[in-house]
Amino acid sequence: MSNFLSFGDRTRRIADVDSVAVIGLGRFGTALALELMRTGTEVLGVDADEDIVQSLNGQLTQVVRADATRLETLEQLDIGSFDRVVVGVGSDIRASVLTASLLLRLNVPAVWAKADDEQHALILEQLGVHRVVAPEKEMGRRVAHLVRGAATDYFEVEPGFAMVKTTVPEGLVDVTLGASAGKLPKSISIAAVRSADGTWRNASASQERVLCAGDVFLIVGPTAQVEAFAQLR
Repeated sequence: MSNFLSFGDRTRRIADVDSVAVIGLGRFGTALALELMRTGTEVLGVDADEDIVQSLNGQLTQVVRADATRLETLEQLDIGSFDRVVVGVGSDIRASVLTASLLLRLNVPAVWAKADDEQHALILEQLGVHRVVAPEKEMGRRVAHLVRGAATDYFEVEPGFAMVKTTVPEGLVDVTLGASAGKLPKSISIAAVRSADGTWRNASASQERVLCAGDVFLIVGPTAQVEAFAQLR
């Protein structure tokens, strides 16, 4: 008997160009899988907990109960045919590491894995996992920047360089977008602007637009500079 379950007639191979396998359907894995589905990506979800699998039946392209720490199980699932696999297992480091190791053994081109702490991340990196993510750490750093500044959203592109969403300062109201760019430090660029009705416009195509109170900038540049600009009112 197979050591994994599938539901209905959803047993077809789904490793198409736009498909991802998510192994471990806890809070992180489930949120990831559902968001991928929402954006049109086909998703194979894998978890050892039957209750979790049942709860997601019908919400993912295919969902199966399986022990992903077994090579034969991954082979049965044809995981090796996927271009992208995400290991969402976090708290069980042994299962996470073993699963990631098997995926690499199967030559999956892009293996992503969630890490719960620095030691876990180090082990995954040493295995050769292509991308290690630490969602709690990354969210903590993001919130820290939001708490200490006036930005309404913050995204770190890489250490020392960020994208920030912030309200247009009063000094730039009634100024054209093109003219406002000349009033910013040269290290900062305006990527887009959002009007009061919620419409985003690409900055390069809206140079003649006059800025209004309540408009929002999306700016990019060195972290310290974009955060300093977000403080302006």
